[in-house]
Amino acid sequence: MPQPPPAARAAAKTAASAAAAATRVAARTTPRPSPGSSSSSSTTSKTETAQKTKRIIITLAFAAVISTGTIYGAGLKTQQEWKAEKQKVQEATVDDKVAMLERQKHDLMRQKREIDAKLGELRARMRAGAEGAGAGSSADGGR
Repeated sequence: MPQPPPAARAAAKTAASAAAAATRVAARTTPRPSPGSSSSSSTTSKTETAQKTKRIIITLAFAAVISTGTIYGAGLKTQQEWKAEKQKVQEATVDDKVAMLERQKHDLMRQKREIDAKLGELRARMRAGAEGAGAGSSADGGR
């Protein structure tokens, strides 16, 4: 059986800690019977509190199972997609591999042009800011 992805293990830990926290909260919020109260109302109160606590714990357990399953399933799907892509690349002909590399090169060159343009704009703004600060200090120095 494959090991669950780290995200699924983290989700399981989070779900377990949430369930433990809910149990602690329910235990703290359980009303204590006053010394003068009757035992029948105390028993009813305890039963209602126990049922409420049980509902909270079951709800959190279901939420934990659903979230863990969702994350684990997403990890499995991702692994399958990676395997399929790897197999596709391995089975590709030399011409297909060259075409894939050319597409990657084209995409990287486009990204480089975009980054160079942003860098040029940033440098121009920095120069304009430095010139503006330099002109302002020379005007103040003459006073």
